[in-house]
Amino acid sequence: MTDVFVEETGTNRSTLIHVPEDIDFISVSRVPAMIAFPGWHSNPWYFDRLTGLSQTGSKYGMVTAFGFGRPPASEESPICCPKGCDLVCCTKGDKLDLLRPCAWHTEDSEDVAYAKAIAAMLQRDTCVDPGRVFATGLSNGGSMAALVACKASDVFAGVAQMSGALPQVKCVRDKPIAFMAFCGLDDKSCTPTSNQTVKQFAAMNKCTEPFRPTFESATTKCRAARGCEGGVFVEQCFIQGLGDEVPGHDR
Repeated sequence: MTDVFVEETGTNRSTLIHVPEDIDFISVSRVPAMIAFPGWHSNPWYFDRLTGLSQTGSKYGMVTAFGFGRPPASEESPICCPKGCDLVCCTKGDKLDLLRPCAWHTEDSEDVAYAKAIAAMLQRDTCVDPGRVFATGLSNGGSMAALVACKASDVFAGVAQMSGALPQVKCVRDKPIAFMAFCGLDDKSCTPTSNQTVKQFAAMNKCTEPFRPTFESATTKCRAARGCEGGVFVEQCFIQGLGDEVPGHDR
């Protein structure tokens, strides 16, 4: 775990970083990175246990950085774990802070600045390729992932949103950005807005082709818009029987 300085706020905020042990930095000069945003009342260790992102990062030679949301203004929860649960306790990945829930505050710019600060630190200190920085998140963290796609396309190459919605903000398009949205049909946090979200990113990326089916199984249907600037794509998957949770798991 390390701190990053968020220039806009003049403060340090923590981030949990996983660097695969077997990356050969002599033969591989630059590596990709994934910045992950845990869901509401969650923390990096719980989110990693839930998603297996650091394990996936090790498999594909990718640095993974987990952000910490902010607790309520009246409370302190620096590692987003319950009172009485210290760092050793929290790293087990089975604790949620329900009374002092950490969250991403998508209505202001501080968390976007924090995400950019993490990306800058990774590029500076861990040989991350500036052109291959990605983001993902679940639920409230999924909303945060969509927000950085909307507000920080100069930093991120692509985003995968799991649940959550795109906040009602004006997007700033610096360059094309790939966007993928996963939404469970039993998830009320994304079903009302997912179609509009992907349409907005298709327009933002100036995609010339309409959405067409790309995948279908007994529970999952996906569609994508292609012909987008920069060769990016915008894709959306709806999963039957899935609520506000991580997709996959043999679905």
